[in-house]
Amino acid sequence: MSHSAYTPEQLEDMLGRHRKKWHEKKILRIIYSEWYQMILKDLSPVSGPTVELGGGGGNFKEFKPDVITSDIEPHPWIDLVFDAHQMPFQAGEVSNLVMVDVLHHLSNPVHFLEEAYRVLQPGGRLIMLEPYPSPFSLPIYRKFHPEPFIMDVDYFSKTGIDQKDPWDANQAIPYLLFYRDRKKFEERFKGRLQIKQQNRLSCLLYPASGGFENKSFIPDGLIPLFQFAEKMLTPVRSLLAFRCYVVLEKKAN
Repeated sequence: MSHSAYTPEQLEDMLGRHRKKWHEKKILRIIYSEWYQMILKDLSPVSGPTVELGGGGGNFKEFKPDVITSDIEPHPWIDLVFDAHQMPFQAGEVSNLVMVDVLHHLSNPVHFLEEAYRVLQPGGRLIMLEPYPSPFSLPIYRKFHPEPFIMDVDYFSKTGIDQKDPWDANQAIPYLLFYRDRKKFEERFKGRLQIKQQNRLSCLLYPASGGFENKSFIPDGLIPLFQFAEKMLTPVRSLLAFRCYVVLEKKAN
């Protein structure tokens, strides 16, 4: 269920490239800025810190300077180093957990959701932005993206936490937990975690950007046109989306 693991040197080189691309590539900053603003709008106002899991390049801190950034690997711009399956926080200590492209890297995502429930304040939120396998995006992901979509997994019956490289992935995890197996999620977390939002995003602009590893497929001058076309495609996002946005809230006792 993985792609080839990175050596520490390769990982540092990749993150360094991503940080450089963040500052140089206009289309990426436009896309992620919109996503980060969406996250900021949906943060819970309850007391406690906001923690970013899998902080990667550390870009979210530009938008929320007081966020506690974390990752499973140490980097100069990361505040805390820990495994998301076992977070170093007291019960009810955290107001928000934010994660962008992290859930699909976790060995046992349901165990992680239990841990998120433990550390969140009542009314606190877990906000996730992840890949989504629409009929349009799935063939493109499978052809051009190194991380697989493995659909024949029931994560609600999984026990234990596998010892694996943290960069191994199954991009299908968010879809399986919150779309295909939503009823299982609701049964498991009934009265504890509630899905507040479950949106599909990014039909055109995100794939056109080429991401952090490839050149943009469009010149900067066409970005406004693609943004307009993206809005026009809102009614058919379920067929075209490359991303999903999920907000969970811990219910008050």
